Parts: sequence; structure tokens; C-alpha cells
Amino acid sequence: MRLADYIETNKDRLIERWKQLAIERLSLDLSESELVDDLPEFLDDLAFADRDPEQGWPELDSARRHGRHRMRLGVDLGSLSVEVALVAEVLLMLAHEDGQEVACDQARRLSRIIGQATAASVHEYVALRDKQLASQAAQHFSFIAHEIRNPLHNAKLAAMMLTIGDQAARQRNLERLDRALAQLSDLVDNSLIQARLYGEPSVELARLDAVELARTACEDVIAHVEARGMTLTIEAQSFELEADRKLLISALTNLLKNAVKFSCDGGSVTLRARQIDQRAVFEVEDQCGGLPEELPARLFQPFVQVSEDKSGFGLGLAIVKQAVDAHHGAVRVANRPGQGCTFVIDLPLRQARAADRD
Repeated sequence: MRLADYIETNKDRLIERWKQLAIERLSLDLSESELVDDLPEFLDDLAFADRDPEQGWPELDSARRHGRHRMRLGVDLGSLSVEVALVAEVLLMLAHEDGQEVACDQARRLSRIIGQATAASVHEYVALRDKQLASQAAQHFSFIAHEIRNPLHNAKLAAMMLTIGDQAARQRNLERLDRALAQLSDLVDNSLIQARLYGEPSVELARLDAVELARTACEDVIAHVEARGMTLTIEAQSFELEADRKLLISALTNLLKNAVKFSCDGGSVTLRARQIDQRAVFEVEDQCGGLPEELPARLFQPFVQVSEDKSGFGLGLAIVKQAVDAHHGAVRVANRPGQGCTFVIDLPLRQARAADRD
């Protein structure tokens, strides 16, 4: 039996069996068209390569495209490698079921081409991933440099103006200086937290009191609340959880600052903490008026900004998600159009140690 002839004759069967095994083994959350992707073209490449054993390595453009497509869809590298290997497995499986014998030299050539296809797919995947990471890093540093420039300029100007004018003017400049320094402090703190959470973050676990956590987070935003004439309410049950104090307070503080920023003057923000079974749940409810339908899915990505004037650092909610992920928890938002939203942090009360997870 010649593999090229078998592939061309049984192409639809090969695709259907491959789909079945890919779904069973990989549980990919993809549509049918996304799952199949470049498989028909890859089977054509396999058949073409098998027809001329004397030719050099085939180009396998379909395999390279597949690697790029999987990267954009968020499929992991391990699944990508398994997908490509499944092509050979399905081909040999169906040939055996049909009573067709595959010659040893053809099996060896198939193995070599599948290995080449895997390498091509992985290479394109990694190249695109590295390009995106480099772009994100450049964007990150550009973003921070741009954001740090405005409050730094305001602080410098306010400091210069402190020596002139009457008492009222000096008081206004002191307040201006205080706001600028607070912005700079927030940016530095968020950047340090994000650097700590990059890659495989380590958490410094301690037994924490939920009420004390809630109060500490609220203390960090009380000045913003009072400046807006707003009300900040704490509704916290008394219970203990195991978490990294600095990371969790940073996550709660970022949620509270966003809630205050986007709620109307004179409005209210509520922070709740409660134990549900063996989980700790923190909720920050605001009166922002609700979110556009397309926004909640993108909220926790870096540099996504909600306000029309693009004010803010665009890092806060991304840091919230990273901090919660480091605790093996979940963060979500409940949108209430016309009223506001509720951001929810859901964590296990006790954190599994690395040895337990292994």
C-alpha cells in the first residue's frame, strides 16, 4: 500500500477519526473549523511528500500555519505536539483496520515527516509567542514611561509653586503635589507587584484575618473616597484564610480604587468578605453604571483602560488576576447595566503546598 494513495482516498475518514481522538485526548475548547484548521492541507502535504521519496524535505507550509494559528487561539505547546503526532497514529490505525500493510520504509518516512512537521509547528508557535512577548514588554515600558511623566511633571510644578502665592494657593499646590506623589506611588507599587507575579510567582503564605484584610484595604483608599464625597462600607464575616498578605491586599486595593474612580460623586462602594464552605469570597460592589457588553472579557488584560480619556495605569485589574491566579483562585465580574458592577475574588481557604500539588 502506498500512503499517498491511501491518504487521498480516505481523507475524510482520516479527518473524522483525528477529530474524535483530538477531542477525547485534548479537550480543546474550539469550534469545529478551528479544531480541524489546516489538517486537510497537511494531509495533502503528507501525500505529496510520500509520492517522491527521493525529494528533499517537504516545505510543510500547512504545519507552520498550524503552529501560528494555535498560538493565536491560546492552545498550549504540548497539545500542539500531540495534535501533529495524532495524524500518524490515525493514519496507521485506519490502515490496520482496513487490512492494509504499511511498508517499513514508508513508516520510517512518515515518522520523519511527522517529526519535521512537529518541529515546524513548534518553531512558528514559539516565534510568534516570543514576538508577542517582546511587543508586550516594549508596550509595558513605554506605557510606564508615559504614565510616570505626567505626575512627575505635576509634582515638579507644584513644588516650584509652593514658594509663591497666598496661603490658599500654597494649599492647592500642596494638594496637587500630594496627588501627583500618590499616582507615582501607585505606579511603582503596581509595577513591583507585577514583576513579582511574572512567570512562576512564589507566594508567602500566612494565616490572615478577613476583617483585618478588608479594613487595611479600605484604609488605602479612604482619601479617594472622602475626596469624592462617597461612602465606603465594609461587610466582613470573621474568618481566617491562608494567603499572601501583600498580594491579596494589593488585589483588593486595586478593585476598590477602580470602584471609587468609576462611581459617581456621592455614590457608594461596598467591600464584602465571607466564607462559603472551604472558600474565601471577597466582593467589591460599585455604582459605575455598568460596563459595555464587550468589555468584561478583556478587563483583566494588561493595559486595557475603561475611561474614555484613557486615564489610569491600565495595570490594576491585570495585577488582580495575576495575584488571584497565584492563589489558585478565580476573579470575575458581575455586570449590572445601568447600576454598576460587582468584582468577585474567590480563593480556597487553605493553599496546597507545592509537594501536595506534585
